[in-house]
Amino acid sequence: MVNRFPTKPSETLLGFAARYARERNMRLPQFMRLTGIKIWHYPSFEAAVSRLAAMSGNTFEELAFHALRMEDGWRHKLLGELIDRRDVVRDAARYCPHCLTEDHAQGGRRPFTNVFCRAAWMHARIEVCSEHRIRLHTISKKYPGYAGEDFTSAVMDNWAEVTSAAANATPVEITGYDRYFSQRLNGLATSNDLLDNMPFDAALRVCEIVGAMATGADQHALSEHSFEALQVMSKIGFDLLSEGYVGLRAFLEKMDSRSVGNDDKSVGTRLYGKLYGYLYDNADRPGFAAVVNFVRDHAFGAHPLGPENNFLGHGGVRKFHSVRSAFTEYGIHPATLRKLLNAEGLLDDETSPVRDLKVSIDVGTMGRIIASWKDSVPMTFARERLDASPQVIRQLVDARILSAATEKSDHDLKNLFSRAEIEGLVARLDSLAMAGDAPGMVPLKNCVPFMSFVDQLRGILEGKIPFSISKPDGKSTTLEHLLVDINAVKAVAGVGIPTGYVATNFMTTRLVALADTVIRLASAGEFETIQYRSGNGLTVTAYSEESVRAFLKDHITFRKLARGKEHYAKTEKRVSGVTPVYDFGGFERIYRKADIFRQ
Repeated sequence: MVNRFPTKPSETLLGFAARYARERNMRLPQFMRLTGIKIWHYPSFEAAVSRLAAMSGNTFEELAFHALRMEDGWRHKLLGELIDRRDVVRDAARYCPHCLTEDHAQGGRRPFTNVFCRAAWMHARIEVCSEHRIRLHTISKKYPGYAGEDFTSAVMDNWAEVTSAAANATPVEITGYDRYFSQRLNGLATSNDLLDNMPFDAALRVCEIVGAMATGADQHALSEHSFEALQVMSKIGFDLLSEGYVGLRAFLEKMDSRSVGNDDKSVGTRLYGKLYGYLYDNADRPGFAAVVNFVRDHAFGAHPLGPENNFLGHGGVRKFHSVRSAFTEYGIHPATLRKLLNAEGLLDDETSPVRDLKVSIDVGTMGRIIASWKDSVPMTFARERLDASPQVIRQLVDARILSAATEKSDHDLKNLFSRAEIEGLVARLDSLAMAGDAPGMVPLKNCVPFMSFVDQLRGILEGKIPFSISKPDGKSTTLEHLLVDINAVKAVAGVGIPTGYVATNFMTTRLVALADTVIRLASAGEFETIQYRSGNGLTVTAYSEESVRAFLKDHITFRKLARGKEHYAKTEKRVSGVTPVYDFGGFERIYRKADIFRQ
């Protein structure tokens, strides 16, 4: 198909039809009557556009894309963009005087066929031409009706008015808002990662809402504000969002700081005011998903919201907990939660309490606190689980086999143990125990004379003491079920006389003296001694064999010298002139051999 009369990139369909009619030296209403092309008639729209496309050399899709058509009850569509029907201007020809004079200056056989209606001129909120930096004008003569809308003829009939407006146009300030929405509606490239993906009417509405919230004008319905006030708010909102999502984040952070002292019970729905309401109502519309997700994720990252808050209707990953949300998730009474948080120093002074909804604690921190609280068990649990006395439990804590935290409650101190730690100790014992029957093993309590419960348990965990577990099937392991090798316990405990030493009974026999005499001689420094644990667990003294031999080489006791009671009298006569080295009374005397045997 040869395109004999192409459309302009930003042209409206009716504007194109008016230009084409002028090319045929007709006005648009006359052209429509003669050709039967009733573009304004909804039921015959497709047939009319198809016929116009065939006549002008364009495709149906090309012309339909330029049509300003009703999309639903509230929106029109033009060049792929949605426009609120209340913002559409079509009661008279609206234009930029400089644009039209430049179009007409292109000349040709019929110069008015160069003059075309830009899409941006159809929107009431676009009031200036961003290219020429002047205000848009409207031809004073109104269209007789929708079917009589003829842009080219209106310009041609009122050309003197157009040229006068061009000559007297006053430069105006062009804002980013003016440039963005004008270029976008005209089909030109724009670059705003937030607004570009939203429908045109939605992008405009979001700017309006953000501007209203930033200026405090959102306290009343936006419909109550004048057109001029809405324009001011929209431009303020656009400036805040000019950097797209970066700007939106900065705006939301300001809203977050305002809500800190806010006592609003509706944490979710009122968090971002009218912006929340607008996004919630339109969350399922095409083009809204990205901004809805962004606002939702930001809110979850700044406030104690959870999925149960249904923030923006769906999804969301909790990042903070309030007392209320923690109560909902973990089922722990708010009063208990407050005590736990206060103990961690995460709550303000109780004299100025913060409402449960306004407490904001990191999810990981709250989870750790609650896990620790749920894991804590009293002494009673530890005693029953290990089947041990309080003394043994305290010994285990002192030995760092178990840990305990001291908590003050009702003016009393109580110890709290870790359930997981206790169960871990039991699991470790189960894994280390010898498999099968182990004859000759005895309960831990049988070895207490040699080694305490805690020392035996430490030896077991260090692999120094072999042990087994004897318990009924299905019964959980306790300390009472542990059996140990008594000889191994004695060896680890150091029970038995050391090599090279002799016991007291050996000394009394060898010296032929009373035990008290042996002790006195040791106190006098005659024997080298050492302490050891006896078979019954008592700590006793052992004597160095070497020191005993050295003593006996030079000394002899009266009893050994007499060789029996029947010789005591004769022996007394024998030693009557000898002074004993040690005289402990009675027959407990020790003489130097040299003094006795030289006689």
